[in-house]
Amino acid sequence: MVEGTKGSRELQPGRDGRRETGRETGKETGKETDRQQIRVLLVDDHPMVREGMRRLLEGEGGFHCVGEVDSVEEALEELERTKADIVVMDIQLPGVDGVEGTRLLKAKYPEVKVVIVSAYGADYLVPSIDAGADGYLLKTLPPGELVKSMYQAALGQSPVDSALTRLLMDQAAAGKASDGEGMPTERQQDVLKLVANGLSSKELASKLYISQTTLKREFRNIFNLLGVNDRAHAVAEAYRRNL
Repeated sequence: MVEGTKGSRELQPGRDGRRETGRETGKETGKETDRQQIRVLLVDDHPMVREGMRRLLEGEGGFHCVGEVDSVEEALEELERTKADIVVMDIQLPGVDGVEGTRLLKAKYPEVKVVIVSAYGADYLVPSIDAGADGYLLKTLPPGELVKSMYQAALGQSPVDSALTRLLMDQAAAGKASDGEGMPTERQQDVLKLVANGLSSKELASKLYISQTTLKREFRNIFNLLGVNDRAHAVAEAYRRNL
């Protein structure tokens, strides 16, 4: 759920895949209303990291940090009091770690997006996705890309740091399965590799010289083949199967 103001408002595409609010469609005021804000709960045991993340997101204008905590237990308590659209969570936390924390949060609040932002790489990506994480980003991601990824998560996409997905696909290629069971076609493997490089749907279609309609069909086939529902899980499952 996203905070808004009075009147009917809708999200409009902005730069870099972001969404900006339009003007109020109720009573004419002669000026633009405040932008809708995505509510964020920060979960990290380093106060400086939380402060930096809060300043980055709120400075951009489309986000409002509704709370900052340093453990999963506190996050669960905070979510009982405060509505959040996205939980930004580290992996290494006191007590319950971010992977198990994701599982607990998604079990109790399935509508809340959980995005892992951590210094830890590929070893935690697949377990986090399996636990229900909606995205996985590295703390080394450039600020602009991190903000863009948060918008993507709020819109129901599954942002994964391209450095991680490339690493997973490289590792999968090095240990490719010997049997053909569950193997994507050559075209489908090309799609997965390009997804791992962080390309958008438009860029993917252009790179493969196919229409976006054909690309959507390829994604449906890949998802059905791998038994997943989104791109992040597709890359993780391809890695798991050594495709």
